[in-house]
Amino acid sequence: MFYWHQAENFYKASKLLPIESAPLTMYYSMLNAAKAYILYESEDVEHALKALGSHGLHECKDNTDAPSTLADIYIERDDRGVFYCFSHLLDEKFDELWPNKKNNGKYSIKELMGVLPFVHSAYIATYSVKRKDEKFLPLSSGVIPTYYYCSDKKIHLIVDLQKSYFKRNATSIPNEISELIPDEFTINQNNAFELVSKDGYRKADIGNAYRKYRRLFSFISAEKRLWYLNKKSDIGYENVNKLSVSMAIMHRFSEIVRYKPEQMDVLLNGKENWLIREFVSLALDQFIDELACEMTKQEIMQSRIK
Repeated sequence: MFYWHQAENFYKASKLLPIESAPLTMYYSMLNAAKAYILYESEDVEHALKALGSHGLHECKDNTDAPSTLADIYIERDDRGVFYCFSHLLDEKFDELWPNKKNNGKYSIKELMGVLPFVHSAYIATYSVKRKDEKFLPLSSGVIPTYYYCSDKKIHLIVDLQKSYFKRNATSIPNEISELIPDEFTINQNNAFELVSKDGYRKADIGNAYRKYRRLFSFISAEKRLWYLNKKSDIGYENVNKLSVSMAIMHRFSEIVRYKPEQMDVLLNGKENWLIREFVSLALDQFIDELACEMTKQEIMQSRIK
């Protein structure tokens, strides 16, 4: 609780700071919230405390030129520290998705930004991304993935895709997009925009189903439900948990504003200005909301919303 309260205090302080300073306190809010989660999930607290002695992230300095775009700023992770322990708790396959330095596991901020749904509109506008190359498929407005009993008397996960996302008067999902639907789903023969999980479950196995399917979905913390299905990808970093991605990016920005303010000035005056501002203004709220949901296994929405 001490770490969680620290995260809250850094959160409140961040709301009072301009973009040139806010990434520092925002990162420390994320860091302490991650520490709280590690201790919350750990069976051996003494062992977990040993993981909290380092951040577990650092700048990749292979590029000798002064980076002037997000594509030139790389992040590497360690095999220990808060970030590694936190990310491994979120996904046991983390080592495969984000290799260590020895295995050339470095990713640019631009690459990592591309997998965050809450800045995706700014991302595709900044880099002129084509519709077929977007990373997410929106679910019908106000709908979340839901389990239902089906004709085989087992529980299946049902996903309703937003029909209006596709071409006007579309009667089916285009082939170039249907090929990117995760292998865990099949298209309902009676509803071309509804996906059904291939596997069915008994009520007692829903916990295992949650762990299997949760990683396939993303949501945006907002005043209404905004859920997305992540498109299938064989690229490691595109499958890293979004909480880990946000924390890694914020860590790099926090170091830039601390040690290289002139670099932040260049970035904020470049074409990626809007994307950076969107990330800094939205990332912390998204992070805390998502982490609270992971801890409680509940959907948490803003109050006063019907």
